[in-house]
Amino acid sequence: MVSHIGSNDPNMRWLTIAMDEFEKKYPNVSLDYVSSNQYSVQELVRLLDQTIASRPDGIAVPIVSRDALEGPIRRAIDQGIPVVAFNIPDNRSQEERIPYLTYVGGDEYLTGYMTGQYAIEKAEAGEVPMPEHVVCAMIAAEHEGLRERCRGIEEAVAEVGATTEYLFTGADPSTFRSNLRSYLSANPQSNYILNMGDFTAPWSWQVANELDMNPDVNQEGMTILAVGIGPIGLSGLKNNHLLVASEQGFWLQGYIPFEWLYWHHELGYEPQSDIITGPIMVDRDNIDKFDPLSKAVFGAGSEDDSAWQ
Repeated sequence: MVSHIGSNDPNMRWLTIAMDEFEKKYPNVSLDYVSSNQYSVQELVRLLDQTIASRPDGIAVPIVSRDALEGPIRRAIDQGIPVVAFNIPDNRSQEERIPYLTYVGGDEYLTGYMTGQYAIEKAEAGEVPMPEHVVCAMIAAEHEGLRERCRGIEEAVAEVGATTEYLFTGADPSTFRSNLRSYLSANPQSNYILNMGDFTAPWSWQVANELDMNPDVNQEGMTILAVGIGPIGLSGLKNNHLLVASEQGFWLQGYIPFEWLYWHHELGYEPQSDIITGPIMVDRDNIDKFDPLSKAVFGAGSEDDSAWQ
């Protein structure tokens, strides 16, 4: 697995635990997780090139940028190395897209769209303000999956006349806060923020709080949304800092790609369709279903609200 998700991203835990489980079931298979905390498309391409040169029996890789990754992936396939895309697909048609075996992961457009639809439903029920201007907090400008999330929520809230801004924040906490603070100060009409991971949601909440934008879930002020579920997202929901978060089946994304690669290698199986693992909307009503999973993966659940302090 060549991944853009490094150890500074809590989602790496989902993937590596799933890979450990795979190795228990298939002890004749050895898996390597290849990543870096210095995220960039160029670094991902470097790691992929390095991995291809080692001639593995299969590769799982996210299509963060099809322009950058198409060449290396096609080269791997030409060398007889099967590839499964995970987490982010090549969204072109079957005829045009990179010829990997299959895609395993969430539908990023639906993630944004369903989040926007959820917010509208809650606004119509009088629980939160109707979206007027949504800030889509882009932690990586070139990440095609994040753009799809933003496009999804943009099209959802446009149905009620709201606008959306794709704001590049960066993933560094201080840079994120600074960029968001500057934007919100200049655009006080903003009343929703979609975070690309639950780990950035407290930063958004803290900035909006500093600006007296009333970011808790109520009928006025700012409303915070997030993608991703772990202790941060669950505690945010429990303590009314987050309206909703979405879960995209990260554990499955760390397991199913290797099962398909194994079946392809051993039996010649060819998957006939992509495997969509999410989104699943998580709110205060179903926290109890996700708390045990979070505790199993991260060692903590909704009781750990330290990130929101």
